[in-house]
Formats: sequence, C-alpha cells, structure tokens
Amino acid sequence: MEDEVSGELVCSRCGAVAGMIPYRGPEWRAYGDGDRLRRERAGAPLTPLIHDLGLSTRPLAGRGLRDHREDKLIMILSEIYRLSTSMGLPKAVAETASLLSRKLELRLTSFKREACLLPVALLHLAVKVHGLPIGAGELAEISGADPTLVKTISMRLAGILGVRTLERADACISRLVGALALPGIIEERANKICRSAIEAGLSQGRSRRTLAAAAVYLAAKSLDYEISQKRVAELAKVGLTTLRKRIREITQLHARSSP
Repeated sequence: MEDEVSGELVCSRCGAVAGMIPYRGPEWRAYGDGDRLRRERAGAPLTPLIHDLGLSTRPLAGRGLRDHREDKLIMILSEIYRLSTSMGLPKAVAETASLLSRKLELRLTSFKREACLLPVALLHLAVKVHGLPIGAGELAEISGADPTLVKTISMRLAGILGVRTLERADACISRLVGALALPGIIEERANKICRSAIEAGLSQGRSRRTLAAAAVYLAAKSLDYEISQKRVAELAKVGLTTLRKRIREITQLHARSSP
C-alpha cells in the first residue's frame, strides 16, 4: 500500500518498506488562491454545460471568434444551467440536457419559432431520461412557459434525437409519500400495489405518475391514513378525474385477483 504521508511503498501484511513512491504534487508552492491560479497549468474539468466544454482561450481584443450558431448554443446552455439550479436539479440532469442540445446543434434552425422554449423542453426531456418525477408544469412555473407547449416540443425532440424515456413509478411514489409526510410502510405498500398494476397491464397507454398517485392513495387508505384524493392529485400534478379512474381500475383488479 502507498503511504502518501511518508512517501513510502509499504507491505500491508508485515509493514516492511518496499520502496519509495514519486511525489505527484506540483513542483511549485502557492501562498494564496491568486498565486495558485497564476501558477497552475491545468484548468477545471471538462463539462458539457459550457459551449466549448471548458477549453476556451482568451481571444485577441476586437476579434469575434463565434458564429451565430455558437451564440445560440451559449444562450441555450446558459438557460439550462439557470433553470436547473433554480429548481435544485441534479447536475447530471443539466449535463444530459446540454449533451442533447449539442446533438441538436445542426438542426437548431428548424426551431426558430420555439427557440425560447428549447432550453426548458430539453431539460424536460433530460428529466424524463433520468426518470425523475418532475412534470412539464413544474418546469413551466420556473420558466414562465406554457406547459402544453413544453411537453409538445419535448416529445418532438425525443423523436428527432431518438431518445426513449420511461417515467419511473417508484420515484413518483417516493416523492409523493415525502410530500404527504407519510411513513415508509406506505411507500413500501404503494410500490407493491403499483408493481402488480403494471404487471396486469394497467400502465399501457397511461401515465405512470397517475398510477403511482393512485397506489399511494390506496396504500394510505388500507393503513387507515386519512388523505384526500384532491390533495394527492394536486401534489402529484395529475387530474382528479384521471386519478379516480386509476383508483377504480386498481380496486377492480384487486377484487378480481382476491379469492
């Protein structure tokens, strides 16, 4: 094993010193952040959140080195970063949205009318890729966009980029149980109810978010926790009528399967 304090290569069994390890740190000393920044020869790690992946150099004064397409990409990436940080989304989601925007770079001209909606639509698509229970309505609240348009453009982008998404029911259940301040046993039972409903084919052509909301309501009701359907629908961002249909379908399924 390597002992970085002493700079020795030591046997982990008997403790004998087998040799010395080379020093891997810088050959210079820094006495402050400014001194360190001036002397270091490597920058920050590469990131897709910056238009040039963080490899930018300082251009000569008075010379513009960017074209119109690159300016548009910078605008999209900046807005993706702003929206993701405003919502507290994981960095991986913002990076996925940035990578999707790069794949779309050559086709940005086909979205002239929807240019201002591209960042939020790309972020919505990235959220779906990661299976997070965040809908277009929540993203629209932050961006001020129409949620229907965001969803429409997101579906169009998925077709163009060849991205397949699948909403995770367990993530929807976990988030809803936390929002309702319910105990973990309800989450466990709701997951079982939801899995049996999916296996029975109730998820075909239906939103898994609504199915998850119905499972949470039924799990809470089975354990004598009083929650209203209206409250569940509001927190899950689903329609009350649709929620009641899923509750009825799951109840009928359990009635048929029970002896």
